[in-house]
Amino acid sequence: MAAGLLRKLLLDETPLTDRVNRQYRLRLRYRLSDVSPLEQLIYSSNPMFWAIEDALDPDGALAYKPMDATRDQFLKRRIMRFGGRWITVHDIIDQLANVEGAVHSGTARDERQRVLQAAGKFYSRSGLSGVVSQVRLIGRITVRGLNPLRDAVVAAGAATWASVSANGSVQLRPTDDQGPHGPA
Repeated sequence: MAAGLLRKLLLDETPLTDRVNRQYRLRLRYRLSDVSPLEQLIYSSNPMFWAIEDALDPDGALAYKPMDATRDQFLKRRIMRFGGRWITVHDIIDQLANVEGAVHSGTARDERQRVLQAAGKFYSRSGLSGVVSQVRLIGRITVRGLNPLRDAVVAAGAATWASVSANGSVQLRPTDDQGPHGPA
């Protein structure tokens, strides 16, 4: 289900992040590891399979130097290669949200979607499909990147907490409202 929320935050025609940020006009950045020399070598060798795993997280043990990416840079970041095709952050979110059932469930319609389905069956980590495993990391990076926006909303008194319903709608609760655990 995280992929559905990530899609709403980052990929929709008017992403939720943009709608909320209209008032605050923050330059949001997503901190991730820059492309390392080893990764450049991998890119040029076109392996049949490769996954960046935790090296994407600048706080991880395998991280390269951190970079503050724009949303577009973050979404274009290569994180996997399978079956001769590079897979990006955008591809992972889109696949899980629109084909694998986080928002819509359907059949793969094109080569990219078929490759992503095959990669999910071929590769696993910690008992999860490799594609699902990657979305956990994408989610962490997204949350950290959106912290300044959350802080601005809270500081403005617009909300102290948010809830997300089963259908994906977001509800912000004002400061004087009762939060999920009693009075704020």
